[in-house]
Amino acid sequence: MERCIKPIGGEFWFENSIIDDNIANLNSTESLLLNGGQSAIEYILRDIAIERHNYVLMPSYLCPTILYKFKKKNINVLFYKINEDLSIDISSIKELITNFDVKALFFIDYFGFYPDEQTLNYFKQLKERGVILIEDAVQMLWFDKSPKFIGDYVFNSYRKFFPCDGSMVLHNSDKVKYESIEDTYDTLIFEARTKKTQYIKNNIGKEDEFLIKFLEAEQLYYEREDIKSIGERSKTFLQHINYQKIRKQRIDNFLYLYEKLKNNQKVRILFTPQKIEDNTPLAFPVLINNRDFVRQELRKYNIYCPVHWDIKKEKWAGQFPKSLNVSEKILSLPIDWRYSKNDMQYLLDKFECLLNE
Repeated sequence: MERCIKPIGGEFWFENSIIDDNIANLNSTESLLLNGGQSAIEYILRDIAIERHNYVLMPSYLCPTILYKFKKKNINVLFYKINEDLSIDISSIKELITNFDVKALFFIDYFGFYPDEQTLNYFKQLKERGVILIEDAVQMLWFDKSPKFIGDYVFNSYRKFFPCDGSMVLHNSDKVKYESIEDTYDTLIFEARTKKTQYIKNNIGKEDEFLIKFLEAEQLYYEREDIKSIGERSKTFLQHINYQKIRKQRIDNFLYLYEKLKNNQKVRILFTPQKIEDNTPLAFPVLINNRDFVRQELRKYNIYCPVHWDIKKEKWAGQFPKSLNVSEKILSLPIDWRYSKNDMQYLLDKFECLLNE
């Protein structure tokens, strides 16, 4: 197979083919639209008004950046166990709730897949007992409330799926309006995405030019303090995204990778196609023993597979060997709308070859 010219993975560039002016995704929404996932977390924590004696339960497997807002507010956090298949250890939660004053529980719909029925039923019991559920649906692409969402608060982050920013927050509190002011992050990230688009489509500029801007923008993203409404540029983009086309492409690519890898003994697949319902997966996550080597070598072929997530530097990670093991072995294979079956096969050819080295 010929070398892939466009990169597989990495930050998004602009693409007109996913825009349809006849679509209006946001016209009927009554949800709160903020400028990103960090604003969503800030809003939720303010709305809950957690007191000093309260605790929030967090999964032992998560993106460490989620904890930024909790640390800044000096909120008491306790971690519950996550199994190696990314299922939730309910017994771990029960033990913590018995011994601590738990105000809220934060859980993640990993890679866009809902927890199993047993876990959902248990969470419903917790809600009835007054425990507030914060559902992180960041790795799931959606514009409308799913019947399977059970969180008192549910939020997402569109930058995980598109070259734009924004977060939708579902909740039952009174709606609050926030200002929409473009800041330095907004300016930098738009410049980075524009430069990458020009580089990919027209071979204009250099790769380093947009990579540096993406890095600078990422640092600024987590320095934001105030809650802001979604920017007009991102809101317009999301309004006209052809969501169903994108969902189909992601699922098709997921299914393609699954069929090709399901019998590979060196790969542990975390989610099966049977778990795809009304959800849209973020990536095709796998566990492999030589992850760091494979990931580094794939870059030589213009393939960039992220790690969701690296927790080994976190002080608490050593207490959770299963989560730490996942963190050391997990690799996310890109399946987004930019890639055809030929691209998926190119990825597979390189990936499986490296597994044998």
